[in-house]
Amino acid sequence: MSSCIAKPILRLACCGLLFGLLILSAGCGGVKRSVGHAEVTGRVLYQGKPLPGGVVNFVTVEGSFASTGIIDPNGNYQISSPEGEVQIGVSNKMLAHEAANIKEESVKTARQEKSKGGKGAVVKGYYVDLPPKYHDPTTSGLKYTVKPGPQTHDIELSATP
Repeated sequence: MSSCIAKPILRLACCGLLFGLLILSAGCGGVKRSVGHAEVTGRVLYQGKPLPGGVVNFVTVEGSFASTGIIDPNGNYQISSPEGEVQIGVSNKMLAHEAANIKEESVKTARQEKSKGGKGAVVKGYYVDLPPKYHDPTTSGLKYTVKPGPQTHDIELSATP
């Protein structure tokens, strides 16, 4: 008679365990967040002229996703940015050795960004003294809403922020 009682109890325990695991796995599904990315291209202008090198940082306002793109010597940039509202930072401090009259050929830029091929892309250009507020996306005052699909967004910086 004990085996007649044990089987229903065992079934009930297994069903309860299975139900508990199902609830637990459904509850964990909301923890993982991902965000789409879109290609954004444009120019960075400082006082109406192209910024000759540096990096742009796009950081989402919510969710803590970020991407970095390189500004070429003509002020053009390309970035695979997280979608949604982003704050933007612009910096060229890694090019400050130019301000000290050190030849670019003799000094390799410390700042390198990974590109799609796994190779680093060196930041090229020359240093321009930007207002420090632009270096940090949270203090720059620069915002943009990245939508799905390729798009263009020019970034304009001024000496008197």
